[in-house]
Amino acid sequence: MVKFLIVGPVTHDTILTSGLKHQKIGGPAYYQASVLSSFKSEVTAVVTVGRGDSDLLKSFPRDINLLPVWGDETMQFENFYPDDDPNHRIQRACIPQNPIQTSHLHGIDVGSFDAVLVSPLSPFDVPLETLKYISKKGAPIYLGAQGYLRHIKGCEVVLKPWKRYKDFLRYVEFLFIDEVEASVMLGELQLSLDEILQDVSKHGPEEVIITRGSRGSVIYSQDSGEIYRIPSFPPKETVDPTGLGDTYLAAYAFKRQEVSDLRECGIFASLVSSSKLEKKGAFNGNRQQIQEKRSKLTF
Repeated sequence: MVKFLIVGPVTHDTILTSGLKHQKIGGPAYYQASVLSSFKSEVTAVVTVGRGDSDLLKSFPRDINLLPVWGDETMQFENFYPDDDPNHRIQRACIPQNPIQTSHLHGIDVGSFDAVLVSPLSPFDVPLETLKYISKKGAPIYLGAQGYLRHIKGCEVVLKPWKRYKDFLRYVEFLFIDEVEASVMLGELQLSLDEILQDVSKHGPEEVIITRGSRGSVIYSQDSGEIYRIPSFPPKETVDPTGLGDTYLAAYAFKRQEVSDLRECGIFASLVSSSKLEKKGAFNGNRQQIQEKRSKLTF
């Protein structure tokens, strides 16, 4: 059985769509754990959460080994989707500083895991020293880098260039960002997506993945120098787009343990993301459903 370690925050989310409002658990660790549990992986999750929100952890699949890092508050996000376009989101947040330090990982045999999924939601969640510590243990790191670009202006989430990205990326094997983050990440450099993929890879990542919502995703392999263009697969209906990027990352990481064909990894991740989009909450499908969808595809 493949072993994954997940590192990141749990959030208290408020979702606003078409005049409706509901609250639920969120955060990369939750969405990723749900994907990996659905595919029968062995998962340990080190998550930050406020002491008063322990009930949120009951939403995780029961087979997840949860190791909470308790803080005074839980990170809060409000995601407003004003129309049916899942790429169009207005986001507000309250972000307490509750970083995952190396000391929080000392009781874990990090090197025994097949992969570590690191997904900060703010620049404070996973410090450089923590990333360096994980890397030294030998497990490959799949980094969802969105948090290092996110800053709060008032209560509104804004993206700013990631000034120290070169320091972080030297410890990362697999980097995931979305199309908007990619355009902001490098600062004033005006580059195409293909140029960003290649430029970022020079600083460490063996594979760089840029997700593009309904426009699919692109994957760059440092080893082959190839760029793979992965289509999206429209859902039967769009129900809940929150957590799509986290779902894609986890599905890609799972498939990557099985095959070296990056195109197949991207297609698998895209199919899982499409299935998640059709229902509220995290992905709760199974491998057979995804395989059946894959078997019907023609290119």
